[in-house]
Amino acid sequence: MSSSDIFDVLNIQQKSKSHGSSASPPPLSVPPTASKAPKPQVTGMQRELYNLLGENQPPIAIQPASKFKDKLTALSKPSPWTFAEFKANDAVRLHHWVKGSKELVSEETQESPYAKFNVHLRIPSFDKESYESFMSNDKSSNDSVKQEDSGSPDIVENGDWSYEEVEYLFQLCRKYDLRWFVIQDRYKYDKSRTLEELKERFYKVCQRFFLAKNPNDPLLPSLNFPKEKEIERKKYLQRLLSRSAAEIAEEEALIVESRKFEMAAKKTLNERESLLRLLDSPNSDQSVSQYLTSQGMSQLYGSLFSDKSRKRKHESNVPENPWMRQQQLFALQRQQLQQMHDRKQETQETGQLKKTKKQKQEMQTAIKRKAESVYAEHLLQNFNAEERRSLGVMAHGEKLPPGVYLRSTKISAFKPALQNKVATALQELGLSVRPAMPTYDVVQRHEELLKRIVILVTLKKHLDKLEAEKAITK
Repeated sequence: MSSSDIFDVLNIQQKSKSHGSSASPPPLSVPPTASKAPKPQVTGMQRELYNLLGENQPPIAIQPASKFKDKLTALSKPSPWTFAEFKANDAVRLHHWVKGSKELVSEETQESPYAKFNVHLRIPSFDKESYESFMSNDKSSNDSVKQEDSGSPDIVENGDWSYEEVEYLFQLCRKYDLRWFVIQDRYKYDKSRTLEELKERFYKVCQRFFLAKNPNDPLLPSLNFPKEKEIERKKYLQRLLSRSAAEIAEEEALIVESRKFEMAAKKTLNERESLLRLLDSPNSDQSVSQYLTSQGMSQLYGSLFSDKSRKRKHESNVPENPWMRQQQLFALQRQQLQQMHDRKQETQETGQLKKTKKQKQEMQTAIKRKAESVYAEHLLQNFNAEERRSLGVMAHGEKLPPGVYLRSTKISAFKPALQNKVATALQELGLSVRPAMPTYDVVQRHEELLKRIVILVTLKKHLDKLEAEKAITK
């Protein structure tokens, strides 16, 4: 297959090698393509959306719309507004917009429309002469003012309060509307006053002022200020807020116990009512023949069993005791501290020589006993030896068995043969086997005596044995 054949297959015109060569084959005929007319440019629609329409025309004519709203066509003119001045208080002047023209708005400075809500307390005002007149203790004022009941106020002394200081106090009261904590904070006079003193003086002066105006005013007893009670109330509140967690838990425990008592009383009353209701059943005049058969007895049993009003209701909603919960938390913390101490002790022992399991247990037991004895001594550190002996309080280093027991039951007991010899020795000494008054000291001394008697009996036994052996050898 030659190269010309390949060119013919691929429809490639072969170049002539020379001018005199054979004429080139005629060019291939290209089918005429229809000339595409340019598409008109459409505005107001996205190009992708327009391409989806194809050659069809859009069904709706698209017209460009304005992005702004139409201008309002109002026939009436807008109402004018004026930036007018108003008086917020005596010292401050502000401006705000007011509806109306300058001609309608008066040129005078007006008050704020919210001034009617700025209401202050009406605190009495007086000059120095009137103050001295109604605060004086003359006999004429005492005769003119007759107090009919015991609750009416008495005339008080001015004390170390001057008129200038009282006037300064009343000015602060007018300024801060009897906000006493603010008044005490802003009170800057020659003498320092407590809050109770300020209140007491204010109410006393007001009381004397209204008493001079109208002695029969029913509001006069309400102006009494008990200074001592107020101080006592604050002290009580301070003690209440300074309680410890243990005291709060104890109070909660007492409240829970009182609630338990109330619930027990209610339960007792309910049981008593149910019992009285059972005992106070009405006497039936009907015959009992219908209950003599087995069917009648079963019906009677079913009717009594289905009577829910005669059943007792058991209340199981017992509140939790917070004191016990607090004690459990303390015990858990102590156990965690003990575990941490044991782990630290084990880490220290890893570098030492290995010990047997029994030795480790004995060491752990000794450490626990030591920790318990230290804790017990810490609890009894405020008691001296005489107080411990008189009260019978002691710290046990070893672990005591649970439960209550008599001290006399813990006296050492021996084998029957040895016990008889010990009893004989005690009888020779004129002592009983068990002490008559088993106090702690008596029991300790009795134990020491028993140990010495056992040692002597054992030595006597060995001595007799040696003497018998010597007699045999001879």
